[in-house]
Parts: sequence; structure tokens; C-alpha cells
Amino acid sequence: MLARHAVAVVLSIGSLTPLAAVGAQHPDSLLTRASASAVFRGRVVHLADASPVLGADVWLVPANKRVLTDSAGSFRFDGLPPGMQLVQIRLVGLSAERDTVVLSADHENVRTYALAAQAATLDTVRTLAGAQKYLSPRLQQFEERRLSGQGGHFISDSTLRRNENTTLANLVDSRVPGAMLKPMVVPGKGYIMALVSTRKSCAGLALLHPRCTDPSCYVAIYLDGVLRFSSKLGLDPPDLSRDYNIGDLAGVEFYAGGAASPVGMHSDDDGCGSLWLWTRER
Repeated sequence: MLARHAVAVVLSIGSLTPLAAVGAQHPDSLLTRASASAVFRGRVVHLADASPVLGADVWLVPANKRVLTDSAGSFRFDGLPPGMQLVQIRLVGLSAERDTVVLSADHENVRTYALAAQAATLDTVRTLAGAQKYLSPRLQQFEERRLSGQGGHFISDSTLRRNENTTLANLVDSRVPGAMLKPMVVPGKGYIMALVSTRKSCAGLALLHPRCTDPSCYVAIYLDGVLRFSSKLGLDPPDLSRDYNIGDLAGVEFYAGGAASPVGMHSDDDGCGSLWLWTRER
């Protein structure tokens, strides 16, 4: 009898051992899943011939991580949190590319981006085109500033009319040095394209932002001379891809800072620059 009980006890203990081992492994598997990270890699090539693009800036906006492509056009990010990321790829002379990717920790996430060459454009500050005839004093003054060569960057009425099928965001991004688009999420709006300075990362005194990595020096925006947005107003920045219709505009001018602005157009923009939009005559 005793021998039978002993065998039963041994069998019971033996049958529990695999279950105990499984139970011991379970917390580790949960920890592994919790600490899992994603890899995002890919290439940037020229649209025309698929040749690699060297030195393109690849920016993961929510994670605020950036790398430059190597001689093979390759880029790689490691240790990323799984989930959605907004990607922006830029290089002077090529069209900017934007993409939304959902990163997974179960496999490498791979993308290839093809950038098109941008047509070379003359600096509109030095344009030799004749002045547009306007009845409105504000548009007459715009033309005088555009043709004066005294500073600023301009987009004329003829250029705006030729590009009515695109957005103000794309037009400003390709023709206005000193500013760039910043994709960002705004509650109630989703992803927007805000305009920030490329000469200054964050608004305010530089000493207050010694390690500023997320560009937040938002360009002040005026419509027909009236301030519509400034970071000091406490408003969300406007979306240049949707909030302004090119078909409504007769002129656009940009000044990188207050010192470059003409008399009467000095802007309290915290050194972030100002964008002036002028509507068409009706």
C-alpha cells in the first residue's frame, strides 16, 4: 500500500513539473513583449532613374528622431516604439515626401521613397518681370516691394494662378527659403502642416532652450495686413495645406526675421519670421 502511495506522489509531482515550468516562463514572455521595439529602415532614391539620394533628411515626427541617408540612399532607425509614425523626407532641390507608417515589433518595417527633382526657380526678389497692374493700394505696394530687390521672398500672382491645383503648403515649401513645413497633430484637426523657421528652432531667447530639438518657432501669418496667427496668441498654428486657398491669393511674401521686414511690416514674431498673404481683387 505504501509503495502505491509513493508512486502516486511521484507521478503527481512529475505531472506538475511541466506546468510549473510553463508558469515560470510566462512572466518572462510578457516582459519580452512589453520591451519589444521596432526597426524602421529603407532607401531614398531619385524618381527619374532610381539612383540613391545621399544626405536626405529622414525625420520621424512624433518620435522626433532624424537620420541622413548614406551613399546608398539607405536609412535605419532602431529601438522605436511600435505604432504610428509620421515620416518626412527632405533634401534641397528635391520634392519633399511624407508618409504615415504603422511600425510593428514582429518584423522589420521597410520603405522606399522616390523624390522628384524640383524645377529651378529664379529668386523672386530679383525678378525682372513687369509690375502687375492693381487697383488696390495694398497690392500695388506688394508689387513695389517685390520688384525693389530690398529683401524678402515673394510668390507673384502669375505663379499662384499657374499653381491653383496645389496647396499653399507645397508652394511655400518649394519657394520660400528660411522656413519649412512641420507635420504635427492638432486635436480636432488631425495631421496639419504648420510653418516653422529653419533659422531658429524654438521661439523665445535661445538661452531658455539650450537643447531644443522639436522645432516650435512658428512663423507669424498675416492676411491682408491683419495678424491671423502668432505663437504669442496661444492659438494652434494654421494648416497651410487646407486653411488657405491659392485661388483666393494674389501675392505671398516671407521675411525670415523682423530685421528683414520693410518699414510698417515689422512683426512681433519672436524671430521666427512672418508670412504675408494678400487676397485677389474681386
